[in-house]
Amino acid sequence: MALTEFVRNVQDLSDDGGYKFRFHCDRCSDGVESQYIRSSANVLKTGVQVFQIFRNFGWGSTAVEGLDRGLRGREHDAAYERAVNEAMVHFSKCSRCGLRVCEHCWNPEVGLCEGCAPAAHEQAAAAAAQLRVDRMVAGVQHGGPAPGLATCPVCARPSGGGRFCQSCGAETAPARYCTGCGQALSPTAAFCGQCGTAAQ
Repeated sequence: MALTEFVRNVQDLSDDGGYKFRFHCDRCSDGVESQYIRSSANVLKTGVQVFQIFRNFGWGSTAVEGLDRGLRGREHDAAYERAVNEAMVHFSKCSRCGLRVCEHCWNPEVGLCEGCAPAAHEQAAAAAAQLRVDRMVAGVQHGGPAPGLATCPVCARPSGGGRFCQSCGAETAPARYCTGCGQALSPTAAFCGQCGTAAQ
């Protein structure tokens, strides 16, 4: 008989009526459950107990319990082997650390778990997000507005994001420059004061 693969992160959810197992990822603890398999030993045990009531053979409860233990042991082993074979298709075993992990914790590009070989795109995204947080925190700690917030060109305070600054009332339209000479134009200028070119 073939050996059943040993799995370290498994819960036995079996009860008197049958067998069920839950297998967990060694890294994130997500997992899968096997289907419930009814115990035929339990049915046989009940039948023997009923038979004893009507036919007083004098077996006693120890004979029934012995029968139950023997049948349930073999059934339990068979149910566990079947559950392992069904569950293992949902996990991959890392050859570096030996952990058995789910598809979310597996890096298929290198054939290792993400604990041993993190996915490059996930690491880059996490680093970029952390950099944005660090910059915002640094800006606030140094008294400036958090990056990404509109700043008033007149008072240099956060403008609130509207057309006019909520701190000083100045118009916060983006800076405009003359297309003729490059001179800075006020938000309301129709012509350049330096060369007379019409503002765009």
